[in-house]
Amino acid sequence: MDTQRHPTLFSRLAIALTLLAALSTAVVTYFFYLNFKMEQRENLRKRLEDIATLAGYQQNGDVFEQVANQGDEFFQQIHAVNLRIKQSDPDLAFVYTMRKSGDAISFVVDAGAPGEPDISAYGDIYLEPSETLIALFDSMSGTVVEQEIYTDEFGSFLSAYTPIYTTDKRLVGVLGVDISATTILRNEVIFRNRLIVINIIAYIAIIFTGFLIANYLAKPIIELKDAANRISKGDFSGKIYNIPRTRELAELATNFNAMTENLNKLITDLERLVAERTEVITRRTDQLRAASYIVRQAGELQDLPRLLNTFVQLVSDQFGYYHTGIYLVNDSGDELTLRSASSEGGKRMMKQEHSLRPSAQDVVNYVTQTKKPKIIADVGADATVFNNPDLPLTRSEIAVPLLIRGRLLGVLDVQSDKPSAFATQDTDVFETLADQLAVAIDNARLLEESQAALKQLESITASRTHDAWDQKLKGKPKVVTYTPLGMRAEKPVDADSREGVQIPVTLRGQKIGKITLAKKDAAPLNQQDREMIDEVATQAGLAIENIRLLEDATARAKQEQLVGGLAFRFSQALDVDSLLQTATRELGQIPGVEEATIVLVQQSEQDAQPHPAASRQPARKNAP
Repeated sequence: MDTQRHPTLFSRLAIALTLLAALSTAVVTYFFYLNFKMEQRENLRKRLEDIATLAGYQQNGDVFEQVANQGDEFFQQIHAVNLRIKQSDPDLAFVYTMRKSGDAISFVVDAGAPGEPDISAYGDIYLEPSETLIALFDSMSGTVVEQEIYTDEFGSFLSAYTPIYTTDKRLVGVLGVDISATTILRNEVIFRNRLIVINIIAYIAIIFTGFLIANYLAKPIIELKDAANRISKGDFSGKIYNIPRTRELAELATNFNAMTENLNKLITDLERLVAERTEVITRRTDQLRAASYIVRQAGELQDLPRLLNTFVQLVSDQFGYYHTGIYLVNDSGDELTLRSASSEGGKRMMKQEHSLRPSAQDVVNYVTQTKKPKIIADVGADATVFNNPDLPLTRSEIAVPLLIRGRLLGVLDVQSDKPSAFATQDTDVFETLADQLAVAIDNARLLEESQAALKQLESITASRTHDAWDQKLKGKPKVVTYTPLGMRAEKPVDADSREGVQIPVTLRGQKIGKITLAKKDAAPLNQQDREMIDEVATQAGLAIENIRLLEDATARAKQEQLVGGLAFRFSQALDVDSLLQTATRELGQIPGVEEATIVLVQQSEQDAQPHPAASRQPARKNAP
């Protein structure tokens, strides 16, 4: 996996801490600026409210009610008062009075110095009054300050309104006071710019501090990472010596060191186990290779004694055991006989016709009774298990049953002159060898039985072939001779009296004739001619036999046809006498039959004279 494309923990921590600190600073700065702005505006609103309230107390509603035009004395009184109010505070932009003219709001007195611009004249309609002024104009009971600063082409202002009452408490107009908010907004901008500069400086400090903190936090984790990398590359010797002062990281480093030690121990044990398993596997591989070689060599043998001798010798040579023996069960199954052995002591035991009874207490008989393999790690010290003077060097032994389709054929006995030479894992190899040997033994026996049966069958076939041709020729051989004058049939003469080369005609090992050839000038036959004549004699024998078989089959077919016809005619007889007469007549017509008689007698009179009801049909003697 490509880990280079992922950010490091240090960079993640640095960025996260920097962003967190920057976000916190931005939030604090924003709220600080917002609080400053609200406080500034609230102070301006309070200040304007106080000015408007005081200005409202200076208004004379009775005089204001009598103002009729811009030049009358009442207008001048109101204007003088409002002008003093405006000049009392340099931030005041406009001080003006208003009254309702129908549904519209109009200006009455707008205080201003001579020649001052943007001063409304008496009766000018207030074109864009605020919603607050429109809503509260007729019901205003105290000073009202607008919530928001409005900005137009003349600047930024905040407005306040206070009612004008007459002496009898009648609402006759509204006094409006506009204070300039430019200073407030300028102060807000200045304060905001200062905060931005402070934030920039703070961000630089935050980034630097974030990197320091990230390095402090990530350093022990990076050390753990470096140690893990060394472990991943196979270096388990490294440890973390700088234990972090954070509890969790300190526990992690301590556990990591413990894990490294355990891994070292585990790898050492694993290497030892792998070496042991490798040794076992190597041994098993060698055994399987040896077993495969033994099976291939022994599987090519079909003679049972040679098979057994070759097998025991190969087992001793390939596995290095000093004695290998094969015991076979006799036909009655009550005795085991040593049939082959590789050691000198085993061969002496074979000469002595060594055999075991099932009641004997030894390894071979145990395997015979249980049909399971048996290993004796050390037989030298236990005379009850093994006590054989012909094999005095035996220290360990393994015996495996020879089984074929669940039937016990014998036992494979292998002995070593070293103690504990056989392990439990060796059982599989020797069982495989025993199974292959059992199959080979069974095949060898089946082959012997098949060969014996084949010989017997060939003997019976030859005898029957000889009898068939004797019956066919009936002592009268047939002779056909070819000469330059043509074919002619001759009477049999003594074979030895004929001149030329005589080739026997044989069929299934039986001589049924001969071919005699004589060349001009008594020249001998060459090898090619003789091979050709031998092949002709063989093919002639087969062809002659086929013809004989065809003639026999034809004769049997005629006989079966005759029997079928007799059965049909018998079925048409209506009484016993006519049936007997028909049967006698038909039997008398068989070629070679001179006389046919059918006699019916009781069970107790089988040896008596022919019954009067017997039918005799004298038949002419039919020519064969």
